[in-house]
Amino acid sequence: MMFSFQVLQICSALFIGIGVWYYLRKNDEIPLILALFYYTVAILRFSLIQEGVLDYVVVNYTFDIFNLNDESANVAMNYMFLGTAVLTFFYMRFASRYQRKEKDPVDNDQNLSEFITKKMPYITAGFFVFLVVNAALAGSGSGALGQGYLNLLKFGLGGFNLLMALILISARLKSNQRLPVIIFLIIGILSSYAPSSRFVFLSWAIGISFLVFKDMRPLRKLRYILPGALGIVLFFSLLGVARETNLSAISWEEKLALATERALITEDQNMLDGFMMVLDVYPQFLDFSWGTEHVEILLRPIPRAWWPEKPLGGYANKLGLNDAEEETVGISQSIYGSFYGEGGVTGIILFSIVYAKLLAWLLYLAKSYRSNLRFLIKGVIVASLIPLLRGGDLPGIYAFIGMSFWPVFLFIYSYHKHLKRSYVIA
Repeated sequence: MMFSFQVLQICSALFIGIGVWYYLRKNDEIPLILALFYYTVAILRFSLIQEGVLDYVVVNYTFDIFNLNDESANVAMNYMFLGTAVLTFFYMRFASRYQRKEKDPVDNDQNLSEFITKKMPYITAGFFVFLVVNAALAGSGSGALGQGYLNLLKFGLGGFNLLMALILISARLKSNQRLPVIIFLIIGILSSYAPSSRFVFLSWAIGISFLVFKDMRPLRKLRYILPGALGIVLFFSLLGVARETNLSAISWEEKLALATERALITEDQNMLDGFMMVLDVYPQFLDFSWGTEHVEILLRPIPRAWWPEKPLGGYANKLGLNDAEEETVGISQSIYGSFYGEGGVTGIILFSIVYAKLLAWLLYLAKSYRSNLRFLIKGVIVASLIPLLRGGDLPGIYAFIGMSFWPVFLFIYSYHKHLKRSYVIA
């Protein structure tokens, strides 16, 4: 059964209300993020198309197999709502079962501070190494996910930005140490804010925000989250504008106007159109992949030079829609579009349950820490969730997450080993 657009509007508003209620009750933003994502990429975008503000996207493929129309959009919105509903419900269900996680008695802010102080020279050295790497690879690629791993190396600067922020917030720094760390962090932020690294900006901007707000009460935190989220959206949109406009030639007022216009017309949120394209591909032109797109996550790091017959990734490459001599193009179909390509409606339901379980489990593990590390981990989870929800090249998104946050993962692993040794000594 397919709901009408009016019913989907009501359901979307209801889910936003549930998300707000859950956030205020549990101090957990995940259901609200899922609800706002659906509203933005589906309900709002379709409304703007109906008002004539926007039109369905046209992708420069070698040939056209797509028929984007209002009927197809309604089907896509229903399937995206199904994924949102299943993911939200099962996330809240799994999260409620994980509430009793015992906190590590060895972990505390003092222990974390001592460990950070011990590791600060290594973090600072890595930070400067990746400043150089970022500068050397600046402008490589378009900022889209799914590039070669050499170009993805520069994304590691985002992870080091997070660790520098952790040093600033959690380490007991001397007065003569604090200013250099602040300067280093500002340099890292400015160096990683570029049109070719838009999602790196999200990685540290979202992660740092969770560190700054820490365990602030939900209602009070909301006062800062709303303007903060608006600022992140505008700065992200400004990077999109920079891909088409020379920002150095215009004033800040004009930059703000262009960024606001891009954000309001959902220029970067065309996942509804991408899902509609998936509906035209599966199963008419390609069989459902039944999990192989997730298997490609493991295959992606293998260079094609080492394995010339490695299966092509993405339906556009499999169908020959991209011109091999030109830069490949594509459009994100949301994570629900990827789930649909894996197994149709069944794929949406099954993978939404799996991802709900994974999200709840990861946040459950984060709660085992008593120190500020739990807020850093939550920030990384949410920062990873945003490109995952956007979808598109799923193996490329996981590559982005790994190449962006590996410094944080390595730090957590080292700290966990430190806690084990401390527990044995104690």
